[in-house]
Amino acid sequence: MDNRYEAYAYADPLFYDSPRRWGAHEEFEAVTRPLPDGWERGDLEMWSVVRPTGVRLPEQGWKIHVSARVEDAEEVLELVHGYCLDTRVTFKFLRGLPILQVQNSKYAPRGSSGKFCTLYPVGDDELERCLDGLGHLLAGRRAPYILSDLRWGDGPLFLRYGGFSERYCRNEAGERVLALAGPDGRLVPDVRGAGFAVPPWAPVPDCLAPALAARSAQQDSGLPYTVERVLHFSNAGGVYLAGGGPDGTQVVLKEARPFAGLDQRGVDAVTRLHHEHDVLARLAGVPGVPALHGMLTAWEHHFLAEEFVTGRSLTEWLTARYPLIHPDSDEAAVATYTSEALDVVGRIEESLAAIHARGIVFGDLHPRNLIVRPTGEVCFIDFELASPADAFVRPALGAAGFTAPAGYTGPDIDRYALAAIRLWLFLPLAQLPALDPGKADELADAIERRFPVPPGYTDDIRRFLGPSAEAGRTPRPDVGRRRAEACALLTAPVPDWPRIRDSLARGIAGTATPDRPDRLFPGDVAQFTHGGLGLAHGAAGVLYALRATGSKIDPGHVRWLVRAARTRPLTAGLYHGGHGVAYALDLLGEREAALGLLRRLPDPAAESPGPGLASGGPGIALALLHFATTGEPGLLDQAVGLARASADALEKAGRGDSRRRAGLLAGASGAALALIRLHEHTGEWSLLDQAESLLELDLDRCTDVADGTLQVVDGRRVLPYVETGSTGIGLVLDALLAHRPDSPVASAVPRIRRAAEPEFVIQPGLFNGRAGLLGYLALTGRGPGTAELDRQRRLLALHQVTYRGELAFPGDQLLRLSTDLATGSAGVLLALGTALAGTPFLPWTGHPRTAAASAGR
Repeated sequence: MDNRYEAYAYADPLFYDSPRRWGAHEEFEAVTRPLPDGWERGDLEMWSVVRPTGVRLPEQGWKIHVSARVEDAEEVLELVHGYCLDTRVTFKFLRGLPILQVQNSKYAPRGSSGKFCTLYPVGDDELERCLDGLGHLLAGRRAPYILSDLRWGDGPLFLRYGGFSERYCRNEAGERVLALAGPDGRLVPDVRGAGFAVPPWAPVPDCLAPALAARSAQQDSGLPYTVERVLHFSNAGGVYLAGGGPDGTQVVLKEARPFAGLDQRGVDAVTRLHHEHDVLARLAGVPGVPALHGMLTAWEHHFLAEEFVTGRSLTEWLTARYPLIHPDSDEAAVATYTSEALDVVGRIEESLAAIHARGIVFGDLHPRNLIVRPTGEVCFIDFELASPADAFVRPALGAAGFTAPAGYTGPDIDRYALAAIRLWLFLPLAQLPALDPGKADELADAIERRFPVPPGYTDDIRRFLGPSAEAGRTPRPDVGRRRAEACALLTAPVPDWPRIRDSLARGIAGTATPDRPDRLFPGDVAQFTHGGLGLAHGAAGVLYALRATGSKIDPGHVRWLVRAARTRPLTAGLYHGGHGVAYALDLLGEREAALGLLRRLPDPAAESPGPGLASGGPGIALALLHFATTGEPGLLDQAVGLARASADALEKAGRGDSRRRAGLLAGASGAALALIRLHEHTGEWSLLDQAESLLELDLDRCTDVADGTLQVVDGRRVLPYVETGSTGIGLVLDALLAHRPDSPVASAVPRIRRAAEPEFVIQPGLFNGRAGLLGYLALTGRGPGTAELDRQRRLLALHQVTYRGELAFPGDQLLRLSTDLATGSAGVLLALGTALAGTPFLPWTGHPRTAAASAGR
């Protein structure tokens, strides 16, 4: 689970949305309070910015962060607000308590958590006055520690050297990040990690010397153990493997930071850790429960020491054994896996019964909290949400898909989660019944068809995860209607493409919010960082998919994109920037708006774009190529220069760059695609030579898997997907082989095709899911009609969740529906169009003829 998604799932039960909208009903009064003359207010998503007119801030410097607990945040804000108005200091603050709580929650980003207010003093003297003045006003107040900062005094003030204005550069991985200017004026990344650091060239005011000296003096952790490695980090604290205890055994140390890692009731990590200690003491001796070694405090943090349980998490256990992730699932392997999974379920049930017999509800049962020992025994870990059954307190945290609805209480909380594990072990889609309870029966049926489970195995899946009057779920009338009809559309022996297309298009149109200025269609959480206009996550990508497949487009939606492109600031880039928006507008017949936007975009050369297709030079080059071939002079040379520069940078880094990603959107393949298409318009053969070299770089990041597939290595995972996996490389490889069929890289094609044929894929989307694999198979197989395309199309039904009776799909992480091109229904529509009707796929992919069609020519 990607923990970024939690904060974006609060505001709406069906779609990812901004935490600001979730907390809008509980904003601080200061957000709308009239300001005195000489002051102005601005908005930055979750922040309210208050600044004195006529005061010019430097681009960067030492800024002051004020931390606060939820309990006294409004009081702290009033003190900061009054002080800054009195002294004419620019400041910003989080808009409301719900946002503050999310920013300090257990899985909030550790580098920024705790920040409530930020002050921007001008010069060293003003910095010192602010520290003294606010330090006096807020002295003694307890608050979360801001890990990225230097603490000031004994109150809630912290400092770091960083940017005052938003400037950007590319980091070593080619990603666009916030920047500082170095001594030579060159922009460098403004690193905002979970530890305090000062750029070596940054000026350090004399007034900070005592605070820096105090920090340097903190050498010894005070722990009676030696930390050997980190097992896990969250905003609540770390989990460590440690040795050197009194009896010499290894232990797990769970760390809790005061006032940090809040749950939904505002309870902090320290309170939960002490509660976990008490629960473990009560469960001493129960099989499947770690032995307790005690509590201790070091510095300001609290630690629980417990038995180190050897083995692997149930998530890792499934990843190593699950048979359906391979292209040809052997029936004997399926039967063996079924037997092993049933044994695991039995062992979980036995341990859970023993825990319940001691009067404890575990409260947080999910695969990452279960360890399978080498002996096959199952051990429960992480008891911080456990509760006595006779004084039950409902958990205020939980894992998506395994957390029981409000109607469940006591031991039934665990029984619900156990039913979700029963589902997850055979189809790891436990989030879907939480989104649409009607999926429970559908997925249970699929388990019974595919796995030799005993009669009655799925009964609890249907009972607990399915629709029920006593579950206490909030009604969701927009999802689940006409589910059987929608499934039939996808699974029919002979697919009815026009009906599939029209249903998906109506489902997308039904989600539109033309009254919102930030986004037209709901999509992935990335639309709140990249904006709601782009090809990957915004309106341009949705409208591109609708046009490519011949779907009906609402003229009002095109007008929305035209207006937004004229009024919203956009960065350079194809999938994450304005170049992709301009390209889509031109395809939609809005030539004047497209060219106007193209002229307003930042000069790519001045921005030093990275080498990736998504937001770097290759994608911009392809967009410029499109406009060059439709009559705009002077753009072809610029496109060649950008593509060459990106390719040269990638070749210079070479195979030794361990940080370099692979795949169509993030890897060298994207630059290779730009070079191939430019070759087709210039006839320059050296462009093909360089494209071939870049493909070799990406293929070098792949590994041969035992099942005969070729996939990209990503840490401990291997990936077949379009964005950062082998099928993304395969799309570009296909384009190269149209010109050089005898290239040595052609040997990778059969193994990449096998990588696109797994029976199970956890997400349905185009960039990182089944739709991308389907599109790759269709495009490289030269058209619709193969048995494998039919199988992949039918398997999409596992994920579909109808919206207002029409076909719809969940986005990444499966927590909410999405309509965008990268993760949602638009991407599925585009891939199905390629597979069923031969319509264009992603821009510039395919052989020259199909690539020209996808590029709108």
